[in-house]
Amino acid sequence: MNGKCIDKLIGKYCKIVTKEPGDERIYVVTGIVKNVDHDAGFITVESTQGLGCLSIKTIIAIKPKAERQMLH
Repeated sequence: MNGKCIDKLIGKYCKIVTKEPGDERIYVVTGIVKNVDHDAGFITVESTQGLGCLSIKTIIAIKPKAERQMLH
């Protein structure tokens, strides 16, 4: 995934689909994109499970969602 397009999503609530190399399972994370570190290749996401980092290389898809869905 191109890291430059992720900059537009900082501060927005998003659904992020990731897949680790060599793993058949897909992981879905929903939360607010807090920061993008292009040098290290990570994005910081705040979800209901807390603050976490995801590798930009493992992101398959990312889609903004309405914030009201975060409360449910």
